[in-house]
Amino acid sequence: MMAPNVDPAILEALGLDETNAKLVSHGGSGFSSTYKLIGTKDGKERAYFVKTGTGPQAEVMFRGILLTPYS
Repeated sequence: MMAPNVDPAILEALGLDETNAKLVSHGGSGFSSTYKLIGTKDGKERAYFVKTGTGPQAEVMFRGILLTPYS
């Protein structure tokens, strides 16, 4: 599986240099993809875990679900 380009918002939030940041596929499931984000910050190589997904199942995963107490 080909890794997508790194979203500029992620790079900005983490303070990574966009010229050498890359995503490497790191597994996934039927409703998500996971990646290892490798980049440079303050002159040191850093690695981060990134999880992405689309559709209703992924929305539940990222938002969580509201459970109501039993009556």
